Amino acid sequence: MNWKSLLKLLAVILAVSLNECPAEEAHRSPLALAISPDGTVLMTANQSSGTVTLVDVTGQRVLSELPVGRHPFDVVWVSDSFALVSLLHDDAVAVVKRDGSAISLFKKFAVGDEPSGLAMLPDRSRVFVALGGEDQVAAIQVEALISADSRHEEVAQDRPVSRIDVGGIPRTLAVSPDGRWLVTFCSVPCEAFVHDTATLNQISARKIFDGGFNPGKPVITADSQLVLLPSAINRAFSVTAGMIDIGWVIDNRLTKLPLPDGEPGDQKQLGLDIRGKAVGDANAVALSPDGKYIAVTCGGTHELLVLEYPSIPWPSGDPGDFLPEVLRKDPSRYRRIPLGGRPVDVQFLDQRRVIVANHLGDSLQVVDLEADQVENISLGAPAEISLVRRGEIAFYDANWSMHSWFSCHTCHTDGHTSGQVFDTRNDRTYGTPKLIPTLRGVAETGPWTWHGWQTDLKDAMRRSLIESMSTEREIADEDVAGLAAYLSSVSHPENPRANHDSPAITLGRQLFEGRAGCVQCHSGNNFTTHETFDGAVIDPKDANKLYNPPSLRGVSARRRFLHTGKARSLEQVLKQYHRPEDVVGEALNDEEVTALVEYLKTL
Repeated sequence: MNWKSLLKLLAVILAVSLNECPAEEAHRSPLALAISPDGTVLMTANQSSGTVTLVDVTGQRVLSELPVGRHPFDVVWVSDSFALVSLLHDDAVAVVKRDGSAISLFKKFAVGDEPSGLAMLPDRSRVFVALGGEDQVAAIQVEALISADSRHEEVAQDRPVSRIDVGGIPRTLAVSPDGRWLVTFCSVPCEAFVHDTATLNQISARKIFDGGFNPGKPVITADSQLVLLPSAINRAFSVTAGMIDIGWVIDNRLTKLPLPDGEPGDQKQLGLDIRGKAVGDANAVALSPDGKYIAVTCGGTHELLVLEYPSIPWPSGDPGDFLPEVLRKDPSRYRRIPLGGRPVDVQFLDQRRVIVANHLGDSLQVVDLEADQVENISLGAPAEISLVRRGEIAFYDANWSMHSWFSCHTCHTDGHTSGQVFDTRNDRTYGTPKLIPTLRGVAETGPWTWHGWQTDLKDAMRRSLIESMSTEREIADEDVAGLAAYLSSVSHPENPRANHDSPAITLGRQLFEGRAGCVQCHSGNNFTTHETFDGAVIDPKDANKLYNPPSLRGVSARRRFLHTGKARSLEQVLKQYHRPEDVVGEALNDEEVTALVEYLKTL
């Protein structure tokens, strides 16, 4: 190491020790923002740098930055002096203390597997945390998080936490302004759960129409009567250029749900897309304090939608695939403001201005909705964009698809899976939809596709852009190289069960490697193989009966299984659709199936 490199390293160490920015070279990639109760400052949760940034709202300038942990996902304020940040890959919540323009790490609180969305009661006495890895929501007394007696704990694990069971992979939360209802949106399948915040009893559970997926950040109206949610809709038609053109593959919609429950017909949806110019990946929605405007971030098409809320003509039935014509023709009721990057979160500053967290822009953006003016606040970024970052930008860019209907992220949500099935015709047949596989660790698990016929990752990227997205753009070699580089960086988060051991797990490992025969197809560090197998999963629709075994690494992070997605649990796989006795092993009793599942969850 030369002396310049040594000095640079020492500077980084010193910055971290002083709770300052870890390094100017890091991308910030803000995923969320929250404005303090007094409205003077806001805080962002920065995914790439593992930091939070404190920003002066009035002066629109960065005040300070603080390392907090791995993959900050969401942020809420407890008071003007304390904020909470969910750390997706630390399985913890960080408590950040503010003193004027300075911030410090007060402590961390171990909360559960993959904490994501946060929501606070209006009186700020309790915070709710979505635990995506456990299909639960944690309810935590705020006083326990900020008590002075545990200030110097690195990770506190003995504080009271209540758990609420919800659906598959809860991700976003909202609490009604009157404090009565907690609304949880789950990803696989896309469902809304409503709980009484006082008793934590479930009031309702409703699907977001047929085909809803990728629920974004919701907002609840001021009267606590309705919740508004942006999401994608799987239209379940074959992925062809003709179907993409008319919006029959993936739509983008805004859903209106009454609270706390209601009949199926009470759910309304509004199509947000325009034929020939869709709005790929609607991420978050905000409602102005006076109820006049709705603002919707669309990360895939790098823009902000602005709708006049009182005049929205909510369709009484199926909304169709496009924005109502009456809105499209009236710019006072529907506008699209280009922002660039990947706008994800949004909050209103006053009646006519919003502030947006721009994930791939490494910035905040203040947008005047009536003047269509945009002011940028840089959070810091490298001087040059790496090949991996170029690939990440392409991955989240819906403009790679015909008419911008969807991005790679739409189906492979954040590099994982949306849990949807699509008939991409990758097997060269119609009517054989396949489950979207996870892309975690994908660079190490070739060959690709369920039938294992793609053997080059870059070629697979190019084919996906051409065949699955019907791109109308010219594909350069650096575009393909960037996507491949980005996917090579997408890894599995640490599995909190990986080091667990018990008699059941020991038995499950023995069965996996022995009588059940699993290891014959799922071997090595990634629990897969380069080979394909005949008849491993019987599906009479498939002309090709050869299947490449999916990697079982991180299998507990999925909620649908097998190439058709028909199995909804590992138990169902082993007892009904992929029984060891029907493949290569011997029959297992119920106790042995349970043990095998416990072992699979540790992979």
